[in-house]
Amino acid sequence: MNINNFVRQPEEGQEPVPDKWDEIIVPESSYLLTGDVGKGKSALAYYLIERYSQKYNLTPSVVGVPRSKRDLLPEGYQILDGPDEIPSVENAMVFIDEADIQLPLDSNKDKQRIVNALSLPRQRNQIFILAYHFPRLVKGTYLPFFGAFLFKRPPYLVEFASKRSSGELMQMMTRANERFDELVDDVRKHTYVVAPKIRWQGMLENTLPGFWTADLSRVWSGTGGVVERQGNRLVVSDRLSFPALFKRQDEDERSNTKVRLSKAQSLFAPGPVPYDRIIEYDKHFSKDELKQQCRDAGLSVSGDKKMLAARIIAHEDRMTGKGTTAGSEEG
Repeated sequence: MNINNFVRQPEEGQEPVPDKWDEIIVPESSYLLTGDVGKGKSALAYYLIERYSQKYNLTPSVVGVPRSKRDLLPEGYQILDGPDEIPSVENAMVFIDEADIQLPLDSNKDKQRIVNALSLPRQRNQIFILAYHFPRLVKGTYLPFFGAFLFKRPPYLVEFASKRSSGELMQMMTRANERFDELVDDVRKHTYVVAPKIRWQGMLENTLPGFWTADLSRVWSGTGGVVERQGNRLVVSDRLSFPALFKRQDEDERSNTKVRLSKAQSLFAPGPVPYDRIIEYDKHFSKDELKQQCRDAGLSVSGDKKMLAARIIAHEDRMTGKGTTAGSEEG
């Protein structure tokens, strides 16, 4: 493959345009990379590592590559088995692939550990690139830790990929999607960048790393099992399980939900409270949206998001004949 095909060459006699990437990718920073499957996330990450690890004299590093696939990377790459090894590494440019699993940012349970991890670049002279398939798993609390947001073509259903309650991320993804819709050539050659630190956003072109092969975009394929997170490491399990990218709520949050919804028991009596369904409603709808649904159904709009979700679910179950009429709060 001719890499020059991925780079727009200046016309003869034309001065090269200064590369915006040089302003965006700088030491002691973290970058959130996201996009749909097969749209060039891994290629972009390895291109940036190849280019800027040399420029800043940083050791190219990647977290969680299966041992059977490590020969796909060139010599000189440092392979880390899990995020827990990152604090021991200095002067490195680190790519955390499958970050949805390796460093999930969807919970406050391990907030201090996550904050410590995202603070490492300044403490250890590192650059982080974290690749997420589903940015809906990134809580807005952690967005200020990223120097820039790198968007490959978003999933077709943008609303599914991003939390509706995370307005900033949703707006960025929507704008990125609009810009990708305007392109006439291969979307994989482009990245939509939002760089708050330099007060800039726009579309940039990117090439492929010199060592690129298609196998690098699917390093977990052919490993013979289901990729899951166990502790701080990625492992391949031979048992079927709920897909790791849709990680279940941790037990602390689920327990907290049970306590907060003690009043909801009467809505579902004599059956159990559907905590998992309530949590999903809480994730995917804003409080204003849940209130509007309650108003439309003639339900009370008091309480927090989970209580609103409980009323809506109980009402829907009654309307479909799945639930009981006991404890109705309508009116």
